Amino acid sequence: MPTHLSRYLFEPDSVALVGASERPGSPGAVLTRNVLAGGFKGDLFLVNRRHRRVQGVPAFRHLSELPRTPELAILATPATTLPALLAELGRRGTEVAVVVSAANSGKTNRTADPYPALLAAAKPHGLRVLGPDSLGLMAPRAGLNASLGHRFPPPGHLALIAQSGMMLTPVLEWMASRGIGISGMVALGTGIDIGFAELLDEFADDPNTQAILLCLEALPVGAAGTSVEIARSFLSAARAAARVKPVLVVRAGRGGDPVSHQSDAVYDAAFRRAGMLRVQSLRELCWAAETLALDLPVNGDRLAIVGNSRELGLLATDTLLAEGGRLARFSGATEAALRPIVPGATPDNPLDLGRDAGRSRFAAVLDILLEAPETDGVLMLHAPNALVAVADGAAAAIEAIERYRAHGGQRLGMLTCYLDIDNARAVRRRLLAARIPAYDTPNDAIRAFMQRWRQQRNRIALLETPPDRSDRFDADPTVARRILRRALAEGRELLSASETSALLTMYGISPQTAASASTAQPTAPVLLDLAIRMVVDPVFGPVLLLGLGGGAAVLSDEVVAVLPPLDPVLARAALAQTRIQRLLQSADAGKDLLDDAVLLLVKVARLIVDLAEIVELALNPIAVTATGVAMGTARVRVATAMAPAHGRLAIRPYPRELEETLSLPDGSTLWIRPVRPEDEPGFIAGFAQLSREEVRMRFMYVVKELTHADAARLTRIDYDREMALVALRQRVGQAPGLCGVARFGHGFDRARAEFAIVLLRDATGIGLGSLLLRRLIDHARRQGIRELFGEVLRDNESMLKLCRAMGFTVRACPDDPGVMIAALPLTG
Repeated sequence: MPTHLSRYLFEPDSVALVGASERPGSPGAVLTRNVLAGGFKGDLFLVNRRHRRVQGVPAFRHLSELPRTPELAILATPATTLPALLAELGRRGTEVAVVVSAANSGKTNRTADPYPALLAAAKPHGLRVLGPDSLGLMAPRAGLNASLGHRFPPPGHLALIAQSGMMLTPVLEWMASRGIGISGMVALGTGIDIGFAELLDEFADDPNTQAILLCLEALPVGAAGTSVEIARSFLSAARAAARVKPVLVVRAGRGGDPVSHQSDAVYDAAFRRAGMLRVQSLRELCWAAETLALDLPVNGDRLAIVGNSRELGLLATDTLLAEGGRLARFSGATEAALRPIVPGATPDNPLDLGRDAGRSRFAAVLDILLEAPETDGVLMLHAPNALVAVADGAAAAIEAIERYRAHGGQRLGMLTCYLDIDNARAVRRRLLAARIPAYDTPNDAIRAFMQRWRQQRNRIALLETPPDRSDRFDADPTVARRILRRALAEGRELLSASETSALLTMYGISPQTAASASTAQPTAPVLLDLAIRMVVDPVFGPVLLLGLGGGAAVLSDEVVAVLPPLDPVLARAALAQTRIQRLLQSADAGKDLLDDAVLLLVKVARLIVDLAEIVELALNPIAVTATGVAMGTARVRVATAMAPAHGRLAIRPYPRELEETLSLPDGSTLWIRPVRPEDEPGFIAGFAQLSREEVRMRFMYVVKELTHADAARLTRIDYDREMALVALRQRVGQAPGLCGVARFGHGFDRARAEFAIVLLRDATGIGLGSLLLRRLIDHARRQGIRELFGEVLRDNESMLKLCRAMGFTVRACPDDPGVMIAALPLTG
């Protein structure tokens, strides 16, 4: 893990345990035992103010006695001692402190907020704090168990992050019992400094981490920064991580009251928007961890089920269908291959091989199903009986998967379920060694398979390209804002019916006034009533809640939450989570009512994005008819805006303020604007115009083509941590064409941002490179970036000349003599 924070958290050269102890049951004693037993190879210093030896190891009484400054410190001392200890560690140059102690305990004043004192002690020295009230951390590759956990898993490829480490202890216990290793474990505790966002960045960049598991209750609103700032950084980091590796999350605290359910729906929306996969229990998280640890390939939801019990197969089928999966439909070729092996009539899914099915029968069937193109996965079920040894089925599964892999098979994977409690443990160990997941029940196996598919589907959805700006309307926020401010100037919170009608009409939403709603005759029968509400969530800011409207709203608790801003792809994905989509699709109408509902959601989201004064909005009922949607009652409540509209959103919207139009001397027009997801086709077409040498200069190696996935990553960006400015040139009588792109990206701490520029031949000679780079520098400064840098090939003379002209310092890269580093400080 290459970053500054991860270096000292997971690969420290020296560790000090302050509060080391022998007192039974104390945190200091547990930490001492765990640190000593972990096998840490660096310098370990135990600090105890009373004893010279702790658990048989020499100890120091004070930090001042340590022979060197520890890079990492673990604190397990009374709350009253924490500020002074943090200040002393900071002065000595310690990089990170893990505070296991609670900050408000013992004789401290429980009514006072203890966290400012801790931050005030640490921050002036650059000391980072994990905790307080943290279970600690584990770094198996470094042999470091600086935690209160009772099991220390071996090195592996799963990372675990939690608020309460106690949620992790059963997961760690289960993983250790299955031989599943971890790349790291971190328990945030109160999370006053180091938080979810920063750790997601760390593990996303870690080559030893293949997947990230989160245990979350709620984002720490009381930490540094506003709640929306914390939510925005969390979603940015989660989305960046989910693009490159699976991120699974389990959340506690749903509760039984309507407010808790609404909050949970908002968290659901946030997880879905970031591309994370939510699981509903620790058990599901554990089974999902196994499929991730074994890297089970799943590229669809069509499952073939085979076993020695018809009833078990039917039970597994019920769960599969309930989870939204599908039984694979065997092709004629597959049926013909199975018919000589499977007893009885025409082979069908699920396959019952009979209670006497042994090694050869299972192996022959598995060979066929693994090669069948109509399957996305194979589940083997085995019920114990005295006719066949339990190990025979496992041997058949291992033989079949090894033959499949030996012939280059990577498209799908196999799952197994053994229900013989007494004899299955040894069998499961053999299967896991062969990288075949083994589950206790058919339900566990099915849910693990579907979780893996949903995770893959979420990653695909992150890269889907929306249609070309169907969410752009002619609404003028300045004019719309006058309506709201007029009401506020008159001391009113609620807009009148005419004001509401005028406001919605500006955004292409056609409401009925109170008078027309009572007198107008419906032009078409109402097929469905919907309702949309906007509320301001205390964590994620403005949220849209969509559900059934009219009288049905009382009878239904099905509400889907979506976070603005929206495009049609995101709105449609949100509707897909509810039965509203099925109702719209099944309605007997001559047009696609789902498209109408999607466009309405996008329009309402745009209104919320533009107008910070709107604090509550309700549209109910929204009548869906065969000819479209029509508003019934609309209610809008306003308040004085305390910040720009985008500042209250958990997801930064498209920054229209960066749009610019320039006239060129040849009469053509140049548009400079931030990149949009629908620019993907233009990027692919523009890349095709680059020569082999131009591609090498930009990418530093030859890329044959820009794929959909690559182009989607370049165009569907997070404006909070990336920026890409595109330049489009339009000559008289021609359509605009892409001619240049300048971009940068940065991490959580905004310390440095890496930039890159690509210009097409059509853009030469007009000064576009310096124009784009200057705009990029200005935006980076406004974002608080401290340094802009780029890697440039030594023989890219034109780019190096541009960088020097713009004030960059250019030096040779110490790791590659063919590369130069151009850097520009933006502060000071």
